[in-house]
Amino acid sequence: MIQIDGTKCQKCYACVRQCPVKAIQVKDSQAKIVEERCINCGYCLIVCSQNARETKSYRSRVKSWLNHQEEVVACLAPSFVASFTDCTAEQLVTALYKLGFSQVHKVSLGAKIIAQKYEEYLIESEQKNLISSACPAVVNLIENHYPALVPNLLPFVSPMVATGRIIKKENPEFKVVFIGPCIAKKAEMERKELAASIDAVLIFKELKEMYKEEGLELASLAETEFNQTDFEYSDDFALSGALTANLESYSGEEILVTEGSENCLELITGILNEEVQAKLLDILFCAGCIDGPKIDSDYSLFARERFIKEYLNSSQESLESSAKLSQKLKSLKSKLDLKSKFGASLLKLELPSEEEIKEILTYTNKVTPSDELNCGACGYDSCREKAIAVYQGLAEIEMCLPYLLAQIQEEADYYKEKLSRSQETKYSFKDIKGQSVELKEAKVKAQQASQTKSTILILGESGTGKEMFAHAIHNASPRQNGPFVKVNCAAMTESLLEAELFGYEEGAFTGAQKGGKKGKFELADQGTIFLDEVGDMSLRMQADLLRVLQEEEIERVGANQTINIDLRVVAATNRNLKQMVKEGQFREDLYYRLNVITVYTPALRERIEDLPMIIDHITTKLIAEQQLPRKKLSREVLNQLMQYHWPGNVRELENIIMQTFSLTAEDIIKVEHLPDYILQKDSVNSSLTSEGEIGPLAELIAKVEKQAIKKALTTTKGNKKQAANLLEISRSTLYKKISKYSLKTSV
Repeated sequence: MIQIDGTKCQKCYACVRQCPVKAIQVKDSQAKIVEERCINCGYCLIVCSQNARETKSYRSRVKSWLNHQEEVVACLAPSFVASFTDCTAEQLVTALYKLGFSQVHKVSLGAKIIAQKYEEYLIESEQKNLISSACPAVVNLIENHYPALVPNLLPFVSPMVATGRIIKKENPEFKVVFIGPCIAKKAEMERKELAASIDAVLIFKELKEMYKEEGLELASLAETEFNQTDFEYSDDFALSGALTANLESYSGEEILVTEGSENCLELITGILNEEVQAKLLDILFCAGCIDGPKIDSDYSLFARERFIKEYLNSSQESLESSAKLSQKLKSLKSKLDLKSKFGASLLKLELPSEEEIKEILTYTNKVTPSDELNCGACGYDSCREKAIAVYQGLAEIEMCLPYLLAQIQEEADYYKEKLSRSQETKYSFKDIKGQSVELKEAKVKAQQASQTKSTILILGESGTGKEMFAHAIHNASPRQNGPFVKVNCAAMTESLLEAELFGYEEGAFTGAQKGGKKGKFELADQGTIFLDEVGDMSLRMQADLLRVLQEEEIERVGANQTINIDLRVVAATNRNLKQMVKEGQFREDLYYRLNVITVYTPALRERIEDLPMIIDHITTKLIAEQQLPRKKLSREVLNQLMQYHWPGNVRELENIIMQTFSLTAEDIIKVEHLPDYILQKDSVNSSLTSEGEIGPLAELIAKVEKQAIKKALTTTKGNKKQAANLLEISRSTLYKKISKYSLKTSV
């Protein structure tokens, strides 16, 4: 019933904030109506500053009937006087005739009949807290959100439907058009059981537009009377408490009148908590019909009320005439079917567990009660309520202002830190993202080692961030203001690597640079040299490196004198140096010189819980460095990525993120945008779990981890050191996981 123009919706979330039943779903950064939850109150229309919302219109349908000179009857809501303030009621009738309407009635006729039906029912029923069914928004609220109160609804149609049935009783072929300020009336008209009563609904603004198209100046028209002068009616139904005023057998003490969304919801809560005891509850979702969402008036609510009262005083009928009309109305009422049935249509949404709520809150950096102080930007009353909506698919993480500010701050910090660093280094420990035990251990050990002069050996698979650790160690060390020089030992031949590391004198070999050249060791003096892929060095180069580490001096190629140097060596490799020593491929003395302090960088699959945080960091960096548009990953994509075994580790993840960002035109990365090999079942991981097993990812990871540790302990006959080496984790990590899973270590 309420349609949204996605090109105008600008993520202000005003509609979420004002929707009393949270029937707005934010998906792909666009607000959409959840029809099963919507009560058609129209609040989202009122607050939309971008004019991105509009109601379903029947204007073309009505104009077609009028153009074909069909018998079309206009039924004006009692609040018409508060909207059409520049003309008299009778001039408005004339204008309707000029548009082509054949009759003009007041819906207050149907309101009078329904009031009498209410009174008869109240006298016969002993039930308490009966709820008026005149307001369709209230009916929708109870049916969609409070089904326990459906039996409390008075089983009668609304005044609009009653008026339509009065007209169609005598002239079934007539088209009946309701004209008023209420959006919910359009939805009510389309209820199957009411479809034959009203043929179309126009709001006041649409009628004014039709007048404008025809060039009608209402204030200059002659006056014409309404058609229902043969029946008794009351014009006061647009005002607060009008239903009570039209009941003769009940006093105000037995009737509770409530208007406005907040009061309605509070009253409903009171009924459910058995705090309310009244005969009749007269509930309107707006502050009377003069406050309908499409009243289309520039006057205040108090001024609109004054217009209605002035009109009432000028149109009083004589008591004698009223008595006669009442008798005729009574005769007609007995021939009409004004009964209505209501039913529950509650859309149940799954509620998350406390742990799942905390997980979502943590994702937006809300880990303490003070972090949950709600800024209100997302439109929800609390961060916790927003987290529940995220779980239910109604809201998105990106609706959180503090979260977005943190992302922007991260981008700013990234540039700030990049500018503040020396030209040689790029990363600090802040750039190494993750909260897993394995990564924290590696970072703590590396940070402690950075304060020493000792040689550091970084071990880990390719793509696990060994170079990032080397950069971070230098930046955290007392040598941070000195040079940081990196050398890829696997990228050069032996002779080239020798010249690159040690430098050379002029004429040392054919093609040698005039004046000679400093080597990397010299350039790293007073700083740090990072020897990447040190396991790929030849045995001769290993001997030369050993001499540098022992003597702290170098000799250029072709030179006769030595040069003293002061540097820290950080070496890295993805190879098993211990095994290479056994096989004679790596010098044992060099191995022990390098292996003074060892830092192990865990594989991504060993710390898969860090994946969302790493993805956030990668996307922030890509957006900042390559000016790529901001995109986000769907929940299904994240689940798929967390099930992949990542042989290429973080480097592979970064490549996939860059690929999908570059090749996907949409704002949301979906499963179909991922490379095919990511979607294939991982045979290695699947063998550790039951065939076809599915469940919470954290539980599956824990199960695989537990099985792997048990198998390692069995293989090593309970030797924890050997088990840790087999699993390629530290012994302290192994001890923690043995305790976590309550594993027996004796075999």
